[in-house]
Amino acid sequence: MNYTEVLKAVKNASLFDLYRLKVAISNEIENPARISELRHFLKEGSRISYFDRVSNSLIDAVVIQKKSKSVLVENITDHSRWSIPYYVINLDQVDVNLHANKKDKLSKNHFKIGECVGFNYEGEQKVGIIIRLNQKTATLTTQDNRRWRVSYSYLFKVIDTEILEKFYPKQISVEANSESIV
Repeated sequence: MNYTEVLKAVKNASLFDLYRLKVAISNEIENPARISELRHFLKEGSRISYFDRVSNSLIDAVVIQKKSKSVLVENITDHSRWSIPYYVINLDQVDVNLHANKKDKLSKNHFKIGECVGFNYEGEQKVGIIIRLNQKTATLTTQDNRRWRVSYSYLFKVIDTEILEKFYPKQISVEANSESIV
């Protein structure tokens, strides 16, 4: 499924249309037959990935215990344990990233915690790592350990590996995960 195209269609829907879709989707993700099918497919010790709505990204984990409506998993990166609903599991390794065209306005949906981004401040380019996704802004930490709240429309993604190496990945991971989970 192309989530970028779905999001474009959703943006044109009325609030009532969105509510009606929400009810229909809720009925499907809580469908006992679908849950049972997934439950029987998963095995304890299976390696999975699941979508975390707070970080807006996939998390790699191992199945510890299956329950009737949720599954206990252990995060592979930090070994934290979480009980997650079955519907957040990404068995088909679907690409969950949303891609924007140059003319599209960037939103919370286009970014994820831990991502390197930049913005312009008083003629100077600042680069930082996203540590929190707020409704209208992203909170980032820059190389000088300053925190900034920046509107999504002012952000751009940074791919330069030299810049990324200047940050402390463990510190960023701890800050991001302290705010996280489904």
